[in-house]
Amino acid sequence: MLKKALRLGRADLAKIFRSKTRSFRGKIISARILHNEKQKNRFAFIVSGPKNRGAVLRNLTKRRMSEAVKSFLKTILPARPPDRRGRDVVFFIKLSERKAPSFKEIKEDIKYVLAQNIL
Repeated sequence: MLKKALRLGRADLAKIFRSKTRSFRGKIISARILHNEKQKNRFAFIVSGPKNRGAVLRNLTKRRMSEAVKSFLKTILPARPPDRRGRDVVFFIKLSERKAPSFKEIKEDIKYVLAQNIL
C-alpha cells in the first residue's frame, strides 16, 4: 500500500474526471495523468469488471498495481527541474478473466504507460 501522501482522495479523483486529460493505454492498463501544484506524484487505482469476479480478485489486483508503482517511485521523479510539478495519475484495469493479472504483467504495463508521459 502506498503512503497516504502518495494516494489520491475522492475530491482529487473528481477533479481528474472533470478535467480534460490525456489518456495513455497499455495492453491491460490505461491511465489518466494531470499535473498538480504539489511536488509529489500521487496515484489511484481503479479495477472494474463484472460484479461476479469478487472483492478478493479486485483487491489483489489493486495491491499488485500499488506495489508495481511503489517499485518505480525512485525513477518517477516528483519534481523534475523544468516544471517542478508533480502529477496525479489514475490507473484503470478491467478484469475479464477469473484470475488476476500477474505482478510481472502489471509492472511491465505500468512501466510502458508511464514511459509515454512521465519517465
